[in-house]
Amino acid sequence: MISKSFFLFCFIIATFLVQPFFADFLLEILIGTTSREVRQCTLRNVNRLCKIEISTCDIRLIIHQILIKARLPLWSSSGAGTRSSNQKLLAQSIEYFDLRCQLMENLTKEKQDMLGIEARELLSGEFSWLSTYTTSSIANGLRSIDNILFIGHLKFIRTLLTCENINKNKIGRELIRLLVDQFLFPASKHMSLPIESANNEIDSNDDSAFEPKCSTSESRLAAYDVLVELVRHSQINLKIVVDDLINLHHRPILEKQSEWEFMPQVSPRASCGLVGLYNGGATCYMNSILQQLYMLHQISEYILSVNDDGENMNGENKNSDSSLFYQIQQVFGHLMASKMQYYSPESLWKVFRLWGQEINVREQQDAFDFFTALTDQIDEYLKSIKQEEIFHKQFEGIFCNQMICTNGCNHRYEGEEKFMALNVAVKVESLNESLNQFVKGEVLDGNNAYFCAKCQEKRTTIKRLCIKKLPPLLCIQMKRFGFDWENNRALKFDDYFKFPFILNMEPYTIEGVNKRESFLEHDDLVTNANGHSTNGISISSPSTTIGNSKSLQRTPSSLAHASNPMPTINYELIGIVIHSGQANAGHYYSYIKDTRCRYSNNNNQWYRFNDTTVEEIQLTEQMLEEECFGGTFRVQKDTNNNSSSEERIRFWNAYMLIYQCIEPTKLLPPPAIPSSPNTNRLASRANRLQRPNQRDSLSQLTDLVVQSEHNDLFKIKKPLISSSVLACVKDENLEFLKNRDTYCDDYFQFIYKLASTCLDDSISFNDIEPNNSSLSYELCTNLALNYLFNTYLRTHRRLRKDNLQQWVDLLGNLFSKNSPSCYVLYQLLFEKNDDILKLYLLECPIDDIRQIFKQICECVLESSYKYSIKKYIDIFIEQLIILLDKSVVEQVKHSQAYFQLIYTYANMNKISIEYLLKLNTFIRLMNFLLGENIDNRRWHCGQAKEFGIIHEIISILALFCYSSDDNSRKKHDEIIPQMETYFSGPWSNRYLKEICYAFQEVSSAKLTHTLELMEILSTNNEKFSEQLIRIILQSIVQAHTNDLKSLFKLLSRILSIEDAFQRKRLQLAFEGVNESSSTDNCQTFNGLYALIRTSIETEQRRAYQTVKFLTTLSNQNDASKDYFSSTATQWEAAINWLKQQMQTSWQWSPAQNISNEDTDTRSFQRTRSAQFTLEQAQSLLQQTTVLNKNIHHNASTGECMELNDSHNQPSSSSSSSSQSTLVGTD
Repeated sequence: MISKSFFLFCFIIATFLVQPFFADFLLEILIGTTSREVRQCTLRNVNRLCKIEISTCDIRLIIHQILIKARLPLWSSSGAGTRSSNQKLLAQSIEYFDLRCQLMENLTKEKQDMLGIEARELLSGEFSWLSTYTTSSIANGLRSIDNILFIGHLKFIRTLLTCENINKNKIGRELIRLLVDQFLFPASKHMSLPIESANNEIDSNDDSAFEPKCSTSESRLAAYDVLVELVRHSQINLKIVVDDLINLHHRPILEKQSEWEFMPQVSPRASCGLVGLYNGGATCYMNSILQQLYMLHQISEYILSVNDDGENMNGENKNSDSSLFYQIQQVFGHLMASKMQYYSPESLWKVFRLWGQEINVREQQDAFDFFTALTDQIDEYLKSIKQEEIFHKQFEGIFCNQMICTNGCNHRYEGEEKFMALNVAVKVESLNESLNQFVKGEVLDGNNAYFCAKCQEKRTTIKRLCIKKLPPLLCIQMKRFGFDWENNRALKFDDYFKFPFILNMEPYTIEGVNKRESFLEHDDLVTNANGHSTNGISISSPSTTIGNSKSLQRTPSSLAHASNPMPTINYELIGIVIHSGQANAGHYYSYIKDTRCRYSNNNNQWYRFNDTTVEEIQLTEQMLEEECFGGTFRVQKDTNNNSSSEERIRFWNAYMLIYQCIEPTKLLPPPAIPSSPNTNRLASRANRLQRPNQRDSLSQLTDLVVQSEHNDLFKIKKPLISSSVLACVKDENLEFLKNRDTYCDDYFQFIYKLASTCLDDSISFNDIEPNNSSLSYELCTNLALNYLFNTYLRTHRRLRKDNLQQWVDLLGNLFSKNSPSCYVLYQLLFEKNDDILKLYLLECPIDDIRQIFKQICECVLESSYKYSIKKYIDIFIEQLIILLDKSVVEQVKHSQAYFQLIYTYANMNKISIEYLLKLNTFIRLMNFLLGENIDNRRWHCGQAKEFGIIHEIISILALFCYSSDDNSRKKHDEIIPQMETYFSGPWSNRYLKEICYAFQEVSSAKLTHTLELMEILSTNNEKFSEQLIRIILQSIVQAHTNDLKSLFKLLSRILSIEDAFQRKRLQLAFEGVNESSSTDNCQTFNGLYALIRTSIETEQRRAYQTVKFLTTLSNQNDASKDYFSSTATQWEAAINWLKQQMQTSWQWSPAQNISNEDTDTRSFQRTRSAQFTLEQAQSLLQQTTVLNKNIHHNASTGECMELNDSHNQPSSSSSSSSQSTLVGTD
């Protein structure tokens, strides 16, 4: 039944596949549909269909022939027009290529003949297509289609390389050159060329030429896979790729030897096309102003175009790093042409002076103060090199201080004052109201009346300020900051203050004020400032002039025309500087309009510049009010299900505004009427003036030229950036492109795959040579080590992630499987003499890197012994030990990995220990540990916490000498006397104190060899035992109670040694040496019994831990128990004290997790451990008492038996019997 059903199924499939419509149907659902889900489903199911084997037809062959014969524009020309017309199919071609790759993977020659194809010809065609294809540099949509095509074709190339009858070596060199130089790393290739060749290869202004053709992660991964497949089973290709990558990216650079945690910029400029500025801590006030000035094209382009290579009047070179103007050019140049997300103006921070003082990048300053100081300094520099003062040209206006007599004489006095910005108060509702305060003025009368120089008497006078000349760019600062002198604190005013998108400044000019007040000029001239006294008018500007007097009166004609539309001088809002926060702390950012549509086709496009972040926004009226006006707003809050609102302050509000005049012709001075004898021309001019609606061609042309200059219609295009700035930006762009393509996880994994190819044991159709040959191992190891030492280990931990261990495992495999891999590392370490051992083991500040390098060295040492590479091992260890004399002392805080490497080497075999002894390592370690002062400790406890491993190395070397047989010890006759200097000679006291310090600072589990050495040195050595026990007891008295556990463990091991001096050691430890029992050569010291008695009152935890130690020692050691029994009366009081402590209000709670061994309190804590110790001590004391009674009873019984026997003896023994009776009685 099943066979019949399957046969029917196969028949249906075969019938369906041979239908005429099937080919069109397959292509429609595979590449024609816009649904990616449908295409993916088609790919999966067609692949499953091809795995079905039926006798009537070959499904795989049918599908393959359909794909081959399909007329698709996937190999079309590279023209942008062709791509646009086939954009839909090209964007949906991934699944088509994936299916072809799955069908052709590892295709044999026989299958190729059946399909009527030749893999070599297909591969050659693909190479030709890649070589001639040009990418689009205009539209992002077309560029994405380019990458989709590259993904498909590169996957297909990788598949063709797996087919039979493909010679990788033949096509490898050209294909590798193409992929590396054009598709993956063109910027790196350009940077690696000599300067002359690099300048001649590509136009220096064409940065797009350095962009890789594979510009997406997916297309780059496909190119990486092609390279990996090319080098598999091909040593020639592997050598080309390895040499290229090392030369392009992983060469050692001397200047970067001390650079660690490298985190390059790899993020491109924002999608809107603009570049941000890095905030050095509190430099947002600088960033917001610099970004505003850059977006003013008339300023930034002028500054960038100044190309002065000389020196200014102060002898300052413009192109030097100390020139503020050059640094501003650098900032504007990077904002214009950089490819990075942001530029860091670090040199500008160093050069700029605010009020003559260097700035602190961590200290917030006022943005308007920075604007004022910067514009003044730049204009001063431009003036010194005889260039136009651009900021004065664009921002400078002129105030007019007016004094107008109102009764009688009607004289007027005017004085000029230049300004770069208008400072307006925010205590009013809007900007217009605040500007009205300028022209409203004040009346001076009575005693304050103004003395009129013309009339020679005081007059009631109007004093006011209006604008005589408006600048093209109007900067307005809002006075939002003040100071409370009573409370001595800074203030910020967050009052509501609105301003318009379009600002009419005509009402605040002299002409506007005069027209609205219907002032008419009379023939009276204003008194000349040079000829008459102002009689008290105070004008601050040195350029102040006093004009002619004018009579003021209203006329019927002025009133008659009052209904006519008033003239305007409109300004458009193009920049807003926002301050968010309080007076003493806050943040600046900017809203800026793109007035020239350089980055968008929208003529009303605004951007938010917030340091490094730049984004497009739609600045509507509502957003303007919410983000810039300040004031208060209400928020809803839910309290106990009762909805209510709360008023809050908008602490973010506008601080500076920049307006641009949109009617520049009105800012021009009125044209002067030329005097000419030609009356006809005057008449014609008069006729034209009488017809205001008709304008002559010359006037129209003049206005057109002015407007066109304003709109840059007739501007001659030229390089906007000076050559020096452009060269700097270009170099940084190249560095950015190189870093972007190499400092990413995709590239890191690509290198790992390349370095692992020699470990691939798979068999291919086209095996030219085996992967596991010596040359392959050598090349892979060379790539891995250069990549690690020069790139990967120096990157930031966020880029490294957690992949360090996989590299150690890979190198371990390479070292263990082939000896040439070991030689590669040794050559890197020694041939160039770069002190790599010192650099990575001591100078590197990152512990993870030091540990990884240590593991790599351990792997190569183990493999070197395996392959008997003794010469390089000896050189390696010799250079390692030499560092002990000076470098380790200088970098002691980074020395842990260094000593761990020596420790690992010492534990490898006997040969390693002998070589360490030959290099005088023991003495060098002792000199490092103890120093030159025999009385004082060299290293403090914080440093010595890492020195436990030094004691272990010393102990391993000493144990090797002391544990060897007589024949072996003869080899070390010279070193053993040197060791005795530290074990029993003048340095022994200092060394044993260092041992006790180590047991306090390091866990005893890490000092196993040191414990063993102390046991060997103490065995059958009374003098050393006494000295060691004395120093241990002194350390127990002085050490913190948290550090006593390891010291007691050391003492326990010494007291447990079974030899002729064991009881003597117990006596020294338990009772010490007092003055009566001490000899001339023995110092007095207290034992543990005395320590318990003295610590009961002062340090109960120390007393308890001593009791616990004695109890535990007596239960574990018979000799200790016997001695304890003989001296039980001396410490019975201690047990009673412990019993009393446990019975006094004892409450134990397991949740408290309290211990008497690792807490910081001095008082005794009632714990289960203490209860168990008390029970053991009582039991031990009870056993001792019973034992003593039994011994005494047995002794008495024996004496009685002797006495009875004496009665039966002859009388001759009477004298002896009498003596025995007395003894028994006693």
